[in-house]
Amino acid sequence: MKKNDFKIALLLALICFVAGLCLVPYQLESLKKTMSTESYQAFIEATPIPMEFVSLIASFQIFLMSLLLGFIGIKLARKTGFSLDILDSIFRKGKKVLIEKKPLLLSILFGVITGLIIVGADRFYYQQRIKAIGEAMPEFSLMGLVTGVLYGGVMEEVLLRLFFMSLLVWLFLKAARRTKDNASPAFFWAAIIIAALVFAALHLPATKGLFGELTGEIIFRSFLLNGIGGIFFGWLYWKKGFEYSIVAHMFTHISMQLLFIPLFY
Repeated sequence: MKKNDFKIALLLALICFVAGLCLVPYQLESLKKTMSTESYQAFIEATPIPMEFVSLIASFQIFLMSLLLGFIGIKLARKTGFSLDILDSIFRKGKKVLIEKKPLLLSILFGVITGLIIVGADRFYYQQRIKAIGEAMPEFSLMGLVTGVLYGGVMEEVLLRLFFMSLLVWLFLKAARRTKDNASPAFFWAAIIIAALVFAALHLPATKGLFGELTGEIIFRSFLLNGIGGIFFGWLYWKKGFEYSIVAHMFTHISMQLLFIPLFY
């Protein structure tokens, strides 16, 4: 089991490494849309090292972070009752655990609902209230889709669900002197909500960069739209397994890029 834990962490980290290769190009793509051609070119020329090298460095950092925190998260998950049955079976001899149809469909549904809320809230409500959103015209981005699926779907789930949620529940169990066999549901709900709030808070720097300021309404929007997905993904991690939280997060980005942005804009 110990060897399998490292193998699972390594597999997730390799996916995160690929996600890291997409992250910097996607950030540059987004930056290019918000800057004039002259300003963007000046920014690129002022960068002391090639962007390809920056992307590679970022990928290695993401790889190492996801490997370490993923491995710790797997250990904590086993102590707190979270499931990684599908990933376990990949490296375990014998019968493989298949993805179950009902949890899979539920994960896809939660992802699509999250995508609808994020895009729909901006299109039909915040577009009229926040000037920067009203002036923006989102469009399909292949790089955005790939980055969202791999970085959002895997990297963020490793950090916030596999590691952070597992850590919180483990701390709650230790404080209450309980084990995973008699854990209170309140421990899991608290971990779900805290992880969702942290997930939303981590988006504030990017939100400030996009809007230039953080008003009360902008902060509320960030916590609302990013927090809803965190609740869904956390519940799936608790009740269905880590793999299903990944699927839901992936389908959030898939539905946004392939369905709701083309449909609403």
